Amino acid sequence: MAIAPNLSYHYWMLGIKPTGKTAVEDPLVMIRGSEFEPEKEIEHEDDVGHTGTATTKMDFYRKKATANPKYEDKARYGEGWEDYWYLLLGEASTPAPAIASAIKAKKYTFQCDPEDPKDLAFATLYNGYAKTIDDAYVYDNCLLNELELKFKNDEPLSITPSFASNYPKFNQNNPTRVMPTKKVMIQSGTTIFYYAPTDVTLSDANKASYAYPCFLEGSLKATNNIEAEPCGGDEFGADTKNMGEREVEGSLKLPWTEDTKWIETEYQSGANDGTAVSPDTLRKQIMIESIGPLIETVGETPVHYLTRISIPEVTVTKCDSPQSGDGAKDLELEFKVNDTGLESILTVDMITELTGLHIGTI
Repeated sequence: MAIAPNLSYHYWMLGIKPTGKTAVEDPLVMIRGSEFEPEKEIEHEDDVGHTGTATTKMDFYRKKATANPKYEDKARYGEGWEDYWYLLLGEASTPAPAIASAIKAKKYTFQCDPEDPKDLAFATLYNGYAKTIDDAYVYDNCLLNELELKFKNDEPLSITPSFASNYPKFNQNNPTRVMPTKKVMIQSGTTIFYYAPTDVTLSDANKASYAYPCFLEGSLKATNNIEAEPCGGDEFGADTKNMGEREVEGSLKLPWTEDTKWIETEYQSGANDGTAVSPDTLRKQIMIESIGPLIETVGETPVHYLTRISIPEVTVTKCDSPQSGDGAKDLELEFKVNDTGLESILTVDMITELTGLHIGTI
């Protein structure tokens, strides 16, 4: 009697297509995630007609086949973390030395230029099964539809990339696994939230005045609202994909203390010491910064792994603290990111050892 092998043999890999490439991209980076949800579906429609019987449902036909694969992982440098921001926003700077004379540390900037927006890049996602030879699923023409980040003060940063893709090809050759030689992820206790007025220019000199390192948990979710619709000439299961309206939202939970309770008062009244609700919208800016291990020392300057997410303007849509219970009093804030049309809806600056994004060749 055959024995069913374990699910742990599954693994996945990713490759980004260069502009103009239509062929399947090679698997260029291994993603060591924890949960993979294929979310593939073959949609059936009723074929309805009167036949003189007790039902009008004569048959069923296949309307379309779709897939929206997603997975959970930690934010791991060199293992997709840099690539996701390029796939999400459409623009990445050429990697350059993080500071003058740096050799290993590379700096990237990811953003979307409102004056010259770029089309999103397509990718190919592989889900292989190492126990066999030809049991891989290959999800082609993937667009990154959503990237969700979950912060907790006692856990590494958790991420969930979600794609809109073609229905996968199956019974494909399993890609060769390539294990990374270095493991670096965004650990607990290394992330700081900054909450500041929109007219302040946050810098290393003043950012400590707006820092909230002692947060309980937080989130950030960016969605491209990709729409997939069949067009004439499309292969069944390979719908045309269109960019929707980009939306970004997030949340932050803090301990309610003498140092933080003003945040709730300001949300309600528009002032730190107000007593009555205000009709005016509260707009702020948010920066999320995670500093990682040392990459190298240039002269006397240490250069660390870094991720800095800068959001120039948000609307605070909720700020509340519980008024009963038996636990520690906390404060929960929710926000939606505003697109001013004048600058990128968000900008991500990163220092890493990755010498280039995982983009293939034509």
